[in-house]
Amino acid sequence: MPIEIQFEKHIVNNNVIREADPKSHRDDIIVTALGAMLLFGLFTYGWQHYQWIQYGYRIEEAQKKKEQLAEISRQLRLERASLRNPQRIDAIARRQLGMVVPAPGQLVTLSGDAPLTIPTAQPPQSNPRQQAQVPPQPAALAAKR
Repeated sequence: MPIEIQFEKHIVNNNVIREADPKSHRDDIIVTALGAMLLFGLFTYGWQHYQWIQYGYRIEEAQKKKEQLAEISRQLRLERASLRNPQRIDAIARRQLGMVVPAPGQLVTLSGDAPLTIPTAQPPQSNPRQQAQVPPQPAALAAKR
């Protein structure tokens, strides 16, 4: 049986300088540029998709708000119609405010083509009961007037 001996030779390649291959360098730049363009396209697509979804949510929210405002508008129109009811206004004027129907001569109707005239006021008729109800004023107040 033969004996084999192998010797290891340590080679130091620190001083060896490898020559740069221009074709390899250009290929690296092309691959990097293509990868960057692909990533840019993917990010652009993702951003557009995200914006599309956000606009969809905004449109849906605006439609809901429009429906709510339309409902509120309808309710307010109904309330305005009920508040403008002449019978309701007359009832409140008579019950709560104590108003009465105007006497003849108290109601003045103006029209746009009528000449401007001021109705003459009739002097109030003196009533002995009303004069008795007026409290007497102190002399100091009467002197100031």
